[in-house]
Amino acid sequence: MCNLMPWGKIVDLVRKAMPLALTPENDPGKEELKQLQAQLEDINKLAHKQVRRILWSGLGFLITQVGLFFRLTFWEFSWDVMEPITFFTTTTGLVVGYAYFLITSRDPTYRDFMERMFESRQKKLIQRQNFNLDRYLELQRRCKDPLEKVCGTSNPDMAHLHELSIHK
Repeated sequence: MCNLMPWGKIVDLVRKAMPLALTPENDPGKEELKQLQAQLEDINKLAHKQVRRILWSGLGFLITQVGLFFRLTFWEFSWDVMEPITFFTTTTGLVVGYAYFLITSRDPTYRDFMERMFESRQKKLIQRQNFNLDRYLELQRRCKDPLEKVCGTSNPDMAHLHELSIHK
């Protein structure tokens, strides 16, 4: 018995092997993809801006905490009173970091935290702005062009988009 591939599968394999030959120059999908890419870039910029604002707020909180501890140690109380408070504050930070690791199975580093916050903000903005992620990924796959970087993206911020569309 001979194993024959259905024609549709053969055409799909040929399309993947030679996308330039089967994608016309004036394909309306390319223009739609460019518009979706521009919209996604705006979403990413806004997500980065929100994450940076949160991180700067965290720095402000930590500076305020240090200033408060300094004030309480040298003016209001003494080191004997403040030592246990600072110990338990530091220990609480360590416990929160360990809990983050247990819950997410990822290292509690600032970079990882920032990436997770970006992905969360991006997901919320995509939903809020009714961005058609499935259509974007479909056009990106269909319009993939190995010789021209107009259609494909190599942006690391978008590496998780496929997973995002799967886990809707």
